Amino acid sequence: MEYPNWFASTEAIDNFESMLEHYKGQPDLRFLQLGVYTGDASVWLLDNILTDETSRLFDIDTWQGSDEEAHKSMDFEEIYKFYLSRVEPYGSRVETIRAKTMDFLRYEALEEYDFIYIDADHTATGVLLDAELSWDILKPGGIMAFDDYQWLSGKGGNNDPAPGINAFLNRHSREFRVLHQGWQVWIVKG
Repeated sequence: MEYPNWFASTEAIDNFESMLEHYKGQPDLRFLQLGVYTGDASVWLLDNILTDETSRLFDIDTWQGSDEEAHKSMDFEEIYKFYLSRVEPYGSRVETIRAKTMDFLRYEALEEYDFIYIDADHTATGVLLDAELSWDILKPGGIMAFDDYQWLSGKGGNNDPAPGINAFLNRHSREFRVLHQGWQVWIVKG
């Protein structure tokens, strides 16, 4: 079955290449991805940045979808199996955690990360919670990226990610510098 590759259809790959290039091949990196879908970003990161055997990618997702229109016709058990088949060749370099991001961040995230990619719950509240709970486990000098900043649900308000991202950026405005703002928002922790 073919699934949409939203990672390749936006500015994401260009941003990943330019913003993460300095990490390429470094040992002992820890990257955290909140929201994984089919693993397009995972495979790209493992092939292009996290190439040292001691670096790790932590993929967190429920693989249950959401009430977004695009998800309604998808079989997320099949998507999960497809994701697993894609990351299997990378062995211990990727850790797959099937959980709500909030549960993982509150109870299981025991280390600090060099990069955190937020692309899970697209509601303003969900994005804001993911960002707030991630901020303390992002290393100083680490990068946080938000996907879908300009995405619109068609329902407005709390159903769109931008209000949550903006709330986070306003609250922490003295703690980071902006690397990029467009379809995605990239910041580096100061």
